[in-house]
Amino acid sequence: MHDLYRNARCHGRGGFTLVELMIAIGVIAILAAIAVPGVISWLPNYRLKAAAMDLVSNMQKARMEAVRGNKDVVVTFDSSVNPGFYSFNTDRGVNKIDFSSYGSSVDYGTGNAASNWNGDNCTQADSITYNSRGTSNAGTIYIQNQDNDICYAITARSTGSIKLRKYNGALPFVPDNWN
Repeated sequence: MHDLYRNARCHGRGGFTLVELMIAIGVIAILAAIAVPGVISWLPNYRLKAAAMDLVSNMQKARMEAVRGNKDVVVTFDSSVNPGFYSFNTDRGVNKIDFSSYGSSVDYGTGNAASNWNGDNCTQADSITYNSRGTSNAGTIYIQNQDNDICYAITARSTGSIKLRKYNGALPFVPDNWN
């Protein structure tokens, strides 16, 4: 009877053999090799979109700061350095956002977008000033990725509203190409 219990305990042992472990590692390596190029090509566009969304967010923050503080708040864009940055003053100091923090060479520019779009000559605004009523001077800021194939246009209107558009790369450069 004692041998019967000992044999039953041996069959209950679990685990993986070396062959099973090597097959699992091989499958994971193949899946990673397939996924990595897609992620690498997707990453610059994701970082550009994040930079564009953050710029819109910070412009809205500057507008709110102007209304809250009952004063003018100026968002200044500096494209003279590479990569560029933008900044604005608050009661707590200067907010400076550097495009190099996004990686993938996010910078000012229109990418491969044509230089003329329906009367818009794609010139960068030097600054946007929000006043105590939340309105601003009109201006557009263009940012591009490292491949110059995608461009976002962030437009501040005189009403203070902000519009974000993405150029999808189709030429000729017509209004339908902005999403």
